[in-house]
Amino acid sequence: MKSALLVPGLCAVFATPVLAGTCDTDLPALKSQLSQSSAQADVTSQVQDMVAQAEKLCAAGNEDEAADVIADATAMLAR
Repeated sequence: MKSALLVPGLCAVFATPVLAGTCDTDLPALKSQLSQSSAQADVTSQVQDMVAQAEKLCAAGNEDEAADVIADATAMLAR
């Protein structure tokens, strides 16, 4: 019986890094990229607003929408 409970428990532990989503990985990466960016002031300001919007979406559990905002902001910084 213990082994029947052990397997699902281990699967959950090892799957956790795989389940880390946009809010856990991409948003911090975007913030880091923004802090190191030499983009123009208007682009920086717009990306800062997008970061704030993504944070709100993440807090509300709207990770798919946050992913779209993060992708757009990342693309803006890459130009």
